[in-house]
Amino acid sequence: MLRRVAICLIGSLGSVAAQDSQFHVQTKVVQVPVTVAGKDGRNVDGLAAGDFLVLDNGVRQEVTLDDFSTSSAPISLAIVIQTSKISTPALAKIHRIGGMIQPLVTGQHGQVAVATFNSRIQWVQDFTSDDDKIRSAMNSVRAGLAMQDARMLDAVALAAGHLEQRLGRKILLLISESRDRGSETKVSQALEAVGREGIEVFAAHYSAYATSLIAKPKDQTDLSAPPEFPNDPTEAPNPPPSVNFLAILSELARMGKTNTVQALTQATGGSDYPFLKERGIESAIEKLGVEVHSQYLLSFPQRGEPSGMHEIEVSVPSRADLRIRSRRVYWTDPAGDAQSKTN
Repeated sequence: MLRRVAICLIGSLGSVAAQDSQFHVQTKVVQVPVTVAGKDGRNVDGLAAGDFLVLDNGVRQEVTLDDFSTSSAPISLAIVIQTSKISTPALAKIHRIGGMIQPLVTGQHGQVAVATFNSRIQWVQDFTSDDDKIRSAMNSVRAGLAMQDARMLDAVALAAGHLEQRLGRKILLLISESRDRGSETKVSQALEAVGREGIEVFAAHYSAYATSLIAKPKDQTDLSAPPEFPNDPTEAPNPPPSVNFLAILSELARMGKTNTVQALTQATGGSDYPFLKERGIESAIEKLGVEVHSQYLLSFPQRGEPSGMHEIEVSVPSRADLRIRSRRVYWTDPAGDAQSKTN
């Protein structure tokens, strides 16, 4: 008798669940991390959701302000590092920041992945919260054989795909020169890839030519075999890149015209922290940690129409003196994908 009652009860619950599921609507939420600073450049706290005006293609949105602690919004950080041979002096400085990533940026609940790019793109470490593995991955990065090839945009698009299934906050940190060298991916395609996943792009960029001018002799030579020959003791160490003053002038002129890093960071609401010396890259990680943990995390339901790219505008109408930086776009899928019924 008890068994029969139990079966009837389970059947009734299943029927109710089936009926409820027919009316369940799954709505995607657009998250908008926002950096707010005063004229002095210092972060401003104490604002509420009602202080913000958020426009989606010019239409005002009702936003909520989420609790942005690492316990409720774990960080997935993909660090993507340029490893062209010309980057050898910069890589010597990068090796020393592995121990700063977890305590300053992700916290114990976040995870870090490390990838490198030159003419090839390689994953050095998949997502992990193990601090020792993060340190080891950063310390293992070495310059490859390709002198200048740097498929930055291809690496960004690949990292965006790697972050697709991650939950919580998604951040991509580029440590590289400011421009792409040889990618098949276009800037617009890379921007869409990170925009669709809600990824904030931050960067610590350097000029390989300028870095070589001030590098110590020991930083000019990579004493470990390149990734292509990780176990070959006969492989000669990378020779120091030659200093070409004409190339330095060309680099400075080029940076005024084409800056891929700037396009990625500005579109996604991130920041670029240029560095030249070792203390510069350490300072970049410190600034990244401060900014990531002081941002406001706004959210609103994704609009179903029109599909495609949506422009986001964020302001604080009552405080015209504030400097506000946030993601500028997001993408919606064709009608039917943004909202779906569970049958």
